[in-house]
Amino acid sequence: MKPASGDRSLSPTVRARLRSAWSSGRFRSVRTRRFVALVLVVAAVATAVVSTRRPEAPPLIVAATDLKPGTVLAAEDLVARATPIEVTPDHALTDYEKAIGQRLTGPVNRGEVITEERILTARLPESLTGIRGARLVPVRPADESVAHLVRQGDVVDVIDAERTVLARGAVVAVAPSNSSGRTPPGANPPVLLAMDEASAQRVAAGSLDVALALILH
Repeated sequence: MKPASGDRSLSPTVRARLRSAWSSGRFRSVRTRRFVALVLVVAAVATAVVSTRRPEAPPLIVAATDLKPGTVLAAEDLVARATPIEVTPDHALTDYEKAIGQRLTGPVNRGEVITEERILTARLPESLTGIRGARLVPVRPADESVAHLVRQGDVVDVIDAERTVLARGAVVAVAPSNSSGRTPPGANPPVLLAMDEASAQRVAAGSLDVALALILH
């Protein structure tokens, strides 16, 4: 028995039901939720990838061979090497061209990263002493052998022949190398000391008249 024509609206077709469900927003809300969930998953994956990627550091300037104190850096002394940022030392040199021509204040081993503390710069005395406005003063020790005994970073006092202390706690910035072969026999090479400004003036004035002695701490 066929349903009466007036009863067809009471038994809609499947297509009509789907159309009704879509117009009611049920399907659209499900699809929207799925789309939003997919976007969140993609964003989470992208964030994880970015967070695990190590930041890139510029290539660092590294010694290509063992270098002695006082060496004026040449192109063959240096190489640029990529180094992970987490092991990059503070104040490391990254400009290859600017590194050439700089003078080393101490020995540098092959493969060692060149830092600002290793070269003779205006900030070196303050870096060594921790004193703002510190100065560098060359001193020729009365005992010539002392110049070859001290090393960069050694702490010394400076006294004159009258036992007057001209500087306390001066730091050796540059010491001559006893193995460089560039110091003539019998020569008395100077030691470059970092100290506060007042002490630097006393030492500079005192060295004009008498030989000065260094006392190692």
